[in-house]
Amino acid sequence: MEGQPMASAAAPELPIAPALTEGEDAQWHRFAKATMLGAALRLWAFVVVIAVAIGQQSLSDGDFDDLRDFLVQLGIAWLWRILGILAGLGILATIGAAISWRFKKFAITQEGIQFKSGVFVKKHLHLRWDRIQSVDVTQQFLARLLKMGTVKVESAGGGDSLELGLLTRDQCEGLRQAILTAENQARSGEPVRISNWETPLEGVLAPASEQPIYRLTPKRLLVSMFISPSLLSGIVSLAGAIALVVFESGAAAIPLILVLLGSIWSIIKAFANKWDTSVFLASNGVRVRAGLFSTTATTTPPGRVHAVEIYQPAWWRRFDWWVLQVTVASSATEAEEGSESSTILPVATREEALRMLWVFIPDLGVEDPDQFLEESLEGSGASARFVAAPRESRFLDPFGHKRNAMAITRTAAVMRWGGLWRRSMRVVLHDHYQSLELNAGPIERHLGLANLSLRMVATSVDTEQTHLRLADARALLWEESRVGAERRKVAEKESIESWHARVGA
Repeated sequence: MEGQPMASAAAPELPIAPALTEGEDAQWHRFAKATMLGAALRLWAFVVVIAVAIGQQSLSDGDFDDLRDFLVQLGIAWLWRILGILAGLGILATIGAAISWRFKKFAITQEGIQFKSGVFVKKHLHLRWDRIQSVDVTQQFLARLLKMGTVKVESAGGGDSLELGLLTRDQCEGLRQAILTAENQARSGEPVRISNWETPLEGVLAPASEQPIYRLTPKRLLVSMFISPSLLSGIVSLAGAIALVVFESGAAAIPLILVLLGSIWSIIKAFANKWDTSVFLASNGVRVRAGLFSTTATTTPPGRVHAVEIYQPAWWRRFDWWVLQVTVASSATEAEEGSESSTILPVATREEALRMLWVFIPDLGVEDPDQFLEESLEGSGASARFVAAPRESRFLDPFGHKRNAMAITRTAAVMRWGGLWRRSMRVVLHDHYQSLELNAGPIERHLGLANLSLRMVATSVDTEQTHLRLADARALLWEESRVGAERRKVAEKESIESWHARVGA
């Protein structure tokens, strides 16, 4: 037509990204109504913590009589008014939590997990399948009483992590399995099929796909706690408090009583966290479940393990018990905060610890691994494999200088460390550390010593070998740099299928 532009072909349509809307393929779900009780309970917990802190401060300052007189003068009427105000605040917090619960929902779609929240400030988070690092189930104390839990989904870098809950315990396990299945399908290029995770599953505590490999018995846990330094400090504090009460005044015993209460609390906390620790070989890695009041389940993918440490406290040598912990790529936040989440085996025999070491590290890069492990755990001094700390290091490390040594194999750097309180063996894979560092303080420079560090992004395993001879440290640095570059060039990665075949998962 005249006056209208002519085109020889239709203009190509631009691709449109999938919109984050409530489409037909997005079935939105809400959490359990018990979720809204958390705000009120957190408020009351905050009030209790403040009251305990005020009471503790009054005891430590000797102002307990003043606090008692203040409460007496306040009167019963004002106490009831304060309780009424707190109850009103609790009701308001519950109403606010109910409104927040109404606007909080999630969906499992072909592209990933979608999450919506917010009343005035809306939030819509889309976590793609290829960004998921781990999927775990946690149960805090209240959730465990209600037989509920939370599904925690960790993303790469930890920036978009999700906590989906509260849900029933069966739904948590079903949702976890559905997310893992969809993640594996997306990573392998298969069409993502969303399974019906709301259907209760049989055998939630030990699914058929998980094979048990370790369980911490109550007897072993009790014995390990009984011979711990925390119990010893508690006994000493109790004896000192009794002596001060008998021979001095009761107020003089208050500091020791506080130390005693702190020791008791640390023992109870460690006991509850380690209670019934069970390790399973799952389809996507090593799964650890533990907890008495609050149950936590974490999954450690074997391909993301950067370093492994096996150490033995001095008071466990009679029983030959060991601890095994790892550094995992997805647990950088926990490692920086010093969390114990990286501990896989809290109290294990030597056989159990070495078996778990092979689960994470298929090859130590030596011809006779059994003899090498024996030398790593029990050896001392220099050998054909290990470069040991010199005699001059005894001034800086009088108890452990004979054991301190380092070896570089084809696949890993192995550090042997000893001391008055514990001895350990640390394995750092060549293709996982970030950089190498050689450092020495003024005393070390005077003695001709240096420290060699394998720097990592974040680690719960100490990766520094201390007090080596300067010439040995330099030689180890250049050797590690060469072997590490070769290992990265080869880029030998054990696939999850190969791991399944090797460990029988």
